[in-house]
Amino acid sequence: MSLKHAILGFLSFDAFSGYDLKKAFDNSIQHFWPANQSQIYRTLAELDEQGFVEKEIVEREERLDMKIYRITETGRSELHLWLSTPLPEHDTREPFLIQVYFGGKLSDEEILNLLQRKLKEIEERLDVYEAVYQMTQSTPSKVTDKRTTFFALLTLELGYINSKSDAAWLRSAIERVETKNYTIQIGN
Repeated sequence: MSLKHAILGFLSFDAFSGYDLKKAFDNSIQHFWPANQSQIYRTLAELDEQGFVEKEIVEREERLDMKIYRITETGRSELHLWLSTPLPEHDTREPFLIQVYFGGKLSDEEILNLLQRKLKEIEERLDVYEAVYQMTQSTPSKVTDKRTTFFALLTLELGYINSKSDAAWLRSAIERVETKNYTIQIGN
């Protein structure tokens, strides 16, 4: 369960409220692991029950009390074990590729519409990656260790490179459909 470990990872940097964890997700790893507020709070409750985190309740007069979560030594051990254990291969199903695979059943206009919409999605994702990167460069972080920051940004780099590659492939596919050049090039 990676959400659990992502939360433990953030808490290994500093104590957070559930609200602050949501902001941390949105400002750093949303490009590959989005989480909504209810998932975060539910997982924090489970982590608390398992003894991986402890919570401090901060009373506030005019607003609801705030819960601040800190990772425990048991939580640090769990995080370290998970981080150092190879993960099984993940499911790589991609519904869009089923559409492309059977795209010959569609008119050129229909398949071009699908390809262009996917390209637009990827270009929007690239804009998000660039915005996240710019934010990391201009916003002070609680993480001051350059090595830790390097590994965090490696994930952003991979997403960016993969999306650039996907966008290039889509542009090429669109051009070949538009010019009716139905050739494929694999390898050298």
